[in-house]
Amino acid sequence: MTEHTVKTSDGRTLTWRERGPGDVLALLEFGPASPTEAWMEYALMVSSVEAVDGVPVIRPASRIQLEQLANKIGNAGMMALSDAMFGTDGTEAAQAGEVAAKN
Repeated sequence: MTEHTVKTSDGRTLTWRERGPGDVLALLEFGPASPTEAWMEYALMVSSVEAVDGVPVIRPASRIQLEQLANKIGNAGMMALSDAMFGTDGTEAAQAGEVAAKN
């Protein structure tokens, strides 16, 4: 799959690749018992990151590694990834899906 880059509002560069069905299955292994659409989209964004500022990152193989990479990417990085992967309304759509799942 094609490699993409995105600049964050705090000046970092994230390199990412779209993940496939096998990657989704891997995330399900260490995700919650009943993952929401919002959780899956967020986890896919995090696991899609290949490098931060040109430094390669290891693809998460556990929930702890996923959380550690999410923290490394940070809020600005997640916003940039969301815009790049899902469009500028991606964050709102994910939040709406999470609210709908709770109700």
